[in-house]
Amino acid sequence: MLNYPARKRFYQKYVVHTKRLAIAFLLLGLAGIIFPPFMGTFLAAFIGWLLLLSGIFTGYYTLQNDKKSITGWLKSLLLIIAGIIMLTRPADVGVSALALVLAVYLLVDAAINFYLAFTLKPAINKFWAVINGIVSTILGVLFIWFSNNPPAAAWLVGLYVGISLLFDAFMLWQLSKGADKIIVEELVAEE
Repeated sequence: MLNYPARKRFYQKYVVHTKRLAIAFLLLGLAGIIFPPFMGTFLAAFIGWLLLLSGIFTGYYTLQNDKKSITGWLKSLLLIIAGIIMLTRPADVGVSALALVLAVYLLVDAAINFYLAFTLKPAINKFWAVINGIVSTILGVLFIWFSNNPPAAAWLVGLYVGISLLFDAFMLWQLSKGADKIIVEELVAEE
């Protein structure tokens, strides 16, 4: 029952924030579908910056806390080298590496969506979680299959991430509609 004001506010906030996230995913997904090579190269460069900055921060941490730590310096060096490689060659090496990482992501995303589909309440549109899981599985397998071609990898990364984000957006929108339905049903039951 929603006779507790905190629970009612929770569902109302859940609906609003889920719809906002769905809209953001929809826009990012459309950008990936419309401009796949740009999205793929951008993602590889973004990951390169993250690796480079992580290496710098790890080096600083090692310098401040344990200057004699070989593993700390090695980790820092490897992160910096990986970041520089991805930043200097994002369209080939970076995107190919990212393609394999995204294949793993999509397969894990599929498993999570299947789990979500079987743990949701019946009123919350399980169908979209199952569809999202199927699409993520197909995309993950295709990533593995085609990721060995660096020129196509940038296009694949952008397109597949765009499609996955688009389906995530549809799923989130449907989940928010299901939560709306629960709020209405429980408010009617209280009267």
